[in-house]
Amino acid sequence: MLQGAGIVALAVAMIVTVYDLRVSLSPETCDECPHCRARAEAEAQLQEQLAREYARRHGFDQDDDDRRIG
Repeated sequence: MLQGAGIVALAVAMIVTVYDLRVSLSPETCDECPHCRARAEAEAQLQEQLAREYARRHGFDQDDDDRRIG
């Protein structure tokens, strides 16, 4: 019983560690500096371009695309 709980705790600790390491690799952002705003705008433009290309490639009409709702 105790050994099984130890293995589960070890697995949870490994998952939390991997998540924490992944989050630490992403740069911190703020809403104030021009660099962070430019990066957020570039990311938004990239996502918009990818959405348009996906819709065009798969034959979706832009007016009927429900991915933008919400």
